[in-house]
Amino acid sequence: MEEAFSYEVLEKRVAESELGREWMNDPLMNQDVWKLTELGYNEEDCRMNGQRNIYFDKFNLPWLKLLAKLTTKAGVRERHSICRIRMRVNRLKDLDRFLQNSGYTNYQSLTGSLVQQFISEANSQHRQSTLSYAIKLWAEEQWLKITFIRQKYQSSTPKIETIPEEVLYQIYENFDLFPPPLERLFRLQIVLGCRIGEVLKIPRNCLKQENEQWFLLRWRGKRKQWQFQPIHPLVAEMVQEQQRFINNQFGCDSTFDKLFCQISTSTMNGAASGGRFQVEPIYMPNLFTLRAISHWLESFRDAADLRDKQGNRFELKSHQFRRTKASIMAYCEAEDEYIAAVLGHSSLDMLPHYRQRSLERLEKEAQTKGYVDMYGEVTTFKPRKGRYERLGELLKVSTPLGECHRSTMLGDCQYRYACLNCRHHRVTLEDKPKLEADIQELKQDLKKAQSAKQERRVTEIQRLLELLENRLKGLMKLQNIMEKNKNG
Repeated sequence: MEEAFSYEVLEKRVAESELGREWMNDPLMNQDVWKLTELGYNEEDCRMNGQRNIYFDKFNLPWLKLLAKLTTKAGVRERHSICRIRMRVNRLKDLDRFLQNSGYTNYQSLTGSLVQQFISEANSQHRQSTLSYAIKLWAEEQWLKITFIRQKYQSSTPKIETIPEEVLYQIYENFDLFPPPLERLFRLQIVLGCRIGEVLKIPRNCLKQENEQWFLLRWRGKRKQWQFQPIHPLVAEMVQEQQRFINNQFGCDSTFDKLFCQISTSTMNGAASGGRFQVEPIYMPNLFTLRAISHWLESFRDAADLRDKQGNRFELKSHQFRRTKASIMAYCEAEDEYIAAVLGHSSLDMLPHYRQRSLERLEKEAQTKGYVDMYGEVTTFKPRKGRYERLGELLKVSTPLGECHRSTMLGDCQYRYACLNCRHHRVTLEDKPKLEADIQELKQDLKKAQSAKQERRVTEIQRLLELLENRLKGLMKLQNIMEKNKNG
């Protein structure tokens, strides 16, 4: 009787609340199976995630089932992902079992210490995030108030899973194991820094060109909007190659509107041991699923025998491509706002962790003044650039005239002297011979332009010479500083 009475009191509180008045009349509240499409998620998201329903039938405590449904409605209203919605429901099911096994069946017995005991039982960060979100919502709506202080984990730094240099090198060497569309898919993810779901959503007609600049239409998952992103011409070429593949495979008039299609090798055996790379794949005009992507990467890991420096098998995941892109950009000293824009982050909260944990770019070597900027000034730090040195030929992050500290993509710059006008460009003493050779070459060009009375060309060359000579003077100052430090 006490349990029934408590549930009725809770139900009354919900019905009298602002959100409760809106949601309690929803027919879904009386059902235990909710279709994701009825919650506002489109068919495309459901197919990609391989999920169509949310299930509440495993709840045994009526009051917790009610709160779980309300919490789900709140998450849907805030446009949270399908994955997060399902995770919260599953963790609340775990709480339901925990309370029953512990003999606490009344919601009035749910205390902060009991919640903490539930979280500690599995040491689950998902449990803590779910209960933190739910308890805050319940208190704000005055459904249920629980005194709960969120505990900090021993390691508060997010786990940034990037691909080590030696593994990334192996990946690039073995990329051709993939069917060509899949190779292009993962190369595109690295270049764009997209979430894999964002890559799979790219439409077939995604390119546009304005003058010499190419743009790619991509979905910004966190911001819930489509946006054209400027891309390098080489990236545009790769996208055009994939567009031609889709057109040839399904026809230009096909209703399939995605850049990447489903690739099946279901007829073969031994996929786990790399067998899927030994048969001709079947291409189907369907959306690629996240589970299929995961299976392909598992097979690639085995077929390429990916291993780290210690010889351990490397567990490759799609999100690691995205985070490795962030690491390389941060290692090249790209600005936080730029990295966040490329990755589609809704805030800058994660950027310091990329720098501190993956890149260590804030480590300063004040006594070693190793760089000169466009103004000829010697910088006060020398960023650590050796991390991806072995990948120089594969990733193309260097420039003909030094190092670019604001790389917009993993590709060469198409304008040889554009770096000279860029404040992110740096040179070292190793670049001195190249600068001296360029100065001599430009001086010869200047004489020819003056003889031909090409005034605009003369002005342009004089400006380039000034920038080069500034850097050369700075390198001479740098050389003097190093000699004094050596002799001092």
